[in-house]
Amino acid sequence: MKRESIVLIGMAGVGKSTIGMALARALGFNFIDVDRYISEKEGRTIQEIIDEQGDEALLQIEKDRMYEIDLSRVVVAPGGSIIYHPDLMAYLKQNATLVYLEDSFENIAGKLAGGLDRGIVGLKRKPLRRIYEERKPLYIKYADITVNCEGKSQGQVVSEILQHFSGLSKKAN
Repeated sequence: MKRESIVLIGMAGVGKSTIGMALARALGFNFIDVDRYISEKEGRTIQEIIDEQGDEALLQIEKDRMYEIDLSRVVVAPGGSIIYHPDLMAYLKQNATLVYLEDSFENIAGKLAGGLDRGIVGLKRKPLRRIYEERKPLYIKYADITVNCEGKSQGQVVSEILQHFSGLSKKAN
């Protein structure tokens, strides 16, 4: 099958890493947390990169590192800002199934409260709500599957993704 991997997209705090690990286990795929991958390769946290070099540098690093990932039998949890790269998103859409983990602004803001040092691109210049409103239409635009996570357990979200993913797999064969 052409798109035998999943890339989770959505805001910081929505649960891409947590859902991604459980989803990868369920599928028997590898799992890559792109923020962790970048930190290992760069020797700094995402926030340190932003503080030292700025948002644009992180966006370029994020893009370069995403292209390094082998997209076969893997679940990838990238930073929420990858959607700012139309060329990367076109590449990912060709080579993976893009799953948008959607949640309300209130839930995301609640999960991020006190943790806004997570390396969110744009946060030094604009409030979280504006970033959320700016990104949401892009997530929707690129998503092959959208799963609303509001009020659902991790297991429910994973189950819903698996149902949609297996449906896409059957159509592709």
